[in-house]
Amino acid sequence: MATTVRAFRQLMQQRVTIKRFASYNDFGEASYGDPVTYQAAVVGEMKRVLNAQGEETPTNMSAYLMTADAVRPEDEITLSTGDVGSTEQWAIQPKIIATARYPFTRGQFFTAVHLGTRREN
Repeated sequence: MATTVRAFRQLMQQRVTIKRFASYNDFGEASYGDPVTYQAAVVGEMKRVLNAQGEETPTNMSAYLMTADAVRPEDEITLSTGDVGSTEQWAIQPKIIATARYPFTRGQFFTAVHLGTRREN
């Protein structure tokens, strides 16, 4: 019997919210669509990934989403304060460094969102 991506559901105990990037206004401020919440596994892990510009970039956390939906670096992710151990804005809304959709069996996918710290002063 083939294992499906749903077999990993019990490992995905967190929830993350993604807002899709919509556009920039006349002042250069980003606007986003309605939030969508996904079941996920949020994992602290140091790794290097290729960013949207093709440069190798370090990340310190990844969110593995139980969805095949595409996520882009321009989108906004919100993590639970309990998952990141902080209420600081840069911790609960880290920068999306890179994303990927990974195929599984039977035409299923999961989406990986690799995150970095967004500290804006």
